[in-house]
Amino acid sequence: TCINQRPIVSVGDRVAEGDVIADGPSTSQGEISLGKNVLVGFMTWEGYNYEDAILISERLVMDDVFTSIHVEEYECDARDTKLGPEEITRDIPGVGDDALKYLDERGIISIGAEVRSGDILVGKVTPKGETDLTAEERLLRAIFGEKA
Repeated sequence: TCINQRPIVSVGDRVAEGDVIADGPSTSQGEISLGKNVLVGFMTWEGYNYEDAILISERLVMDDVFTSIHVEEYECDARDTKLGPEEITRDIPGVGDDALKYLDERGIISIGAEVRSGDILVGKVTPKGETDLTAEERLLRAIFGEKA
């Protein structure tokens, strides 16, 4: 918990029991104050109704005044399957090093990494049944191992 409070009384002020002496991030002069004040233009678009347009300053967008942070929690279970246990690892067959750059040595995304849509958060390998490999695939596996 982060507590940021500012005193609203000065040295020499008389303070009685129950008086507000400090403001916090959600109060102003002892009154609840949530949100931000902003001057906006509210107008119709091409003569239609009032729900068509709200115009705000580009500075508000560029300065991220109304940006919020969303935290989502995901779980990834490694289960036992009929073909063997699933494994959480950084070594994922068929995936390039560029896609794995944010994973730690255990195969989990590093703390503080900035991720985008499509990034791998957890490296998980599920065993699959043996398939008949072509001659080329057998040669590649013989040279490069299972990751080929």
